[in-house]
Amino acid sequence: MSFISILKGLWLLRHPEMVRHLGNMRLDAIQLAQLHSAFPRSNLNPDILVQGWPEGKLFLASGVKIEKGVTIVLGDKLNGFGSLSIQKNTWIGQYNNFRLAGGTSITIGESCLISQFCSLVAANHRVDRHIEIRRVACDTTKQDITIGNDVWIGVGAAIMPGTTVGDGAVIGANSVVNKFVPEYEIWAGVPAIKIRERT
Repeated sequence: MSFISILKGLWLLRHPEMVRHLGNMRLDAIQLAQLHSAFPRSNLNPDILVQGWPEGKLFLASGVKIEKGVTIVLGDKLNGFGSLSIQKNTWIGQYNNFRLAGGTSITIGESCLISQFCSLVAANHRVDRHIEIRRVACDTTKQDITIGNDVWIGVGAAIMPGTTVGDGAVIGANSVVNKFVPEYEIWAGVPAIKIRERT
């Protein structure tokens, strides 16, 4: 690195937003190092975002691979923290979105493929009319998501609270799953319905 490059870098530090940005990058790097240390047999892309850890529970088994742009929100101080567990050899594709809140959980089995741009939402807000929607507490009547082993979730699918997807099931692209999907069945649509079975 040349002396001129160093001077240019120091000159940029006169901007408070640049200092703040560098500080945030440093915190993200520290958290990623902690995640690598906690789950050394998982493969985590450096461009993932994890919020609410270690307050929320996270378990990544050996062989789990999480790709670029995945967002994992285990909760926050206002709504509490949840629990995400991903079992061995499961692949989480780019730009997936996992959302949890207090007392909720998402469990994903072994050898699953979660395609890109999927959302797994373990808790939604209630829709009480007399309270601003952003201040309404989480709905506890439907919560938690369980994904079995050997499941393939197609690109852009949304898996909603209170859903179980059985072993070997396949969810079609852009589907919305809001009910129980039996083992080895293929479901697609909005809302998703049974199309056929894996043979």
